[in-house]
Amino acid sequence: MGRPDILNRTLGFAGSVAIAVCGLAAGALPERDPFAHWPVIRELRNFPLLAIAGAYVGIALLCGAWLRLRRSLEDHTTGDLIRTLLCWAGPLVLVPPMFSQDVYSYLAQGAMVHDGLDAYKYGPAVLGGRFAADVPAIWQETPAPYGPLFLRAAAAVVNLAGDNVVAGVLAFRLIALVGIALVVMCLPGIAARFGVAPQRALWFGALNPLLLLHLIAGMHNDALMVGLMTAGLYLAVRRRPALAAVLIGAAALIKAPAALALLTVLLINPRAWARIGAVAAASLAGLQLASGLGTGWIGAMKTPTSVRNGLSFSTDLGLLLGAVGWPEPMQVIRTLAAAAGCLLAGWALLRAPNPVAGLGLALSSIILLGPVVHPWYLLWAFVPLAAGLRRVPQAAVWGSVGLSLFLLPTGAPGYPQAVIAASIGTVAGLLYLRMRPPAESAALTPSPAPAMAPVLAPATRSAAAVQAATAR
Repeated sequence: MGRPDILNRTLGFAGSVAIAVCGLAAGALPERDPFAHWPVIRELRNFPLLAIAGAYVGIALLCGAWLRLRRSLEDHTTGDLIRTLLCWAGPLVLVPPMFSQDVYSYLAQGAMVHDGLDAYKYGPAVLGGRFAADVPAIWQETPAPYGPLFLRAAAAVVNLAGDNVVAGVLAFRLIALVGIALVVMCLPGIAARFGVAPQRALWFGALNPLLLLHLIAGMHNDALMVGLMTAGLYLAVRRRPALAAVLIGAAALIKAPAALALLTVLLINPRAWARIGAVAAASLAGLQLASGLGTGWIGAMKTPTSVRNGLSFSTDLGLLLGAVGWPEPMQVIRTLAAAAGCLLAGWALLRAPNPVAGLGLALSSIILLGPVVHPWYLLWAFVPLAAGLRRVPQAAVWGSVGLSLFLLPTGAPGYPQAVIAASIGTVAGLLYLRMRPPAESAALTPSPAPAMAPVLAPATRSAAAVQAATAR
């Protein structure tokens, strides 16, 4: 790995450190934080807007390093990229939850299962106590939309951590890291099967800023779902369709969209469709029965649709039509959009260059036309796209960057001062990137002759600045 790549690794590491340090003050903190009175942390929390701005400086640097790394992927081994991932992810492993408060819902739902309460019928408000106090108000009365395998895992976390919120949060981050490790181990093998460069697959699927920010710092259960789904796809391309069906069935019992990958397994192994179907059905039924939690999660999957964050086309259109006087447009628009998403998903599965790319495109259609879209949802699609497409669409690359900047590190809705602080931090990060052009671009700039140096130096600096501004 050459000097430019070391600089990119260092740049991303600096961004992660800034995010982690500022997360101590601007993260999604619990109501009773045991670290609130620690000397350095206490001082940081006296300036929450400064912490938000600093976190956005870090996000801009991390995204800039990721984009610049794309220019030299051919010079990397997969080992180089994994080491870069470890470097960028390391500072985010021990920080408080960031960009989302969902982990507190996981703890409360796990405590409900542990105490024998029906998490598919009641919300955390019924539980009361320390765990419920950290759950945002919007989710206090809502049932859990997650599969029984995840709720059993959440109950095991509570059983081990007791009422220690910090220990519970770290346990969920460990679960997320297991899912990410599966992605990292399996992506290169899937990519090689379809003629995709493993380095490019790791760059887009594993080093993606969305994964670092939302699956590591945010520790969403999507990490384990995507990890199991990716492991299942790897087994499918290695001609182990039965085991692939078991793992994908387990992923679907964490979050239901993973079930679509069973069609991909069938397309990869068409001669084994009877065995795949039988094993998938048996594993789903067996794990469901073993959980002892019933099937209430299927009806509870509508819980997330109460969110209005501006990212769902169908919801935004429904709100717009309602505002101009159309009677009850939301359900109609959402139903039509969901139907269109399913049709596009079917078309993608049949017409994509390979089954894994088809899965990524199908999940993209379902997500983008669904009733609610969160930034980390796109990773359901981006991971298989990384392994199935030889050329990553620019829209996906820049969408990853834009969505990385979308949510505040507090995990709470934005307010004017916080949005201004985030904007200032982003601009500061971009200005730094502009002043520090990519090393490979600077290396290509011809050195001026000694006698002409005073004349050519300003032009050289200007050219480097232009190259930095256009670096991808």
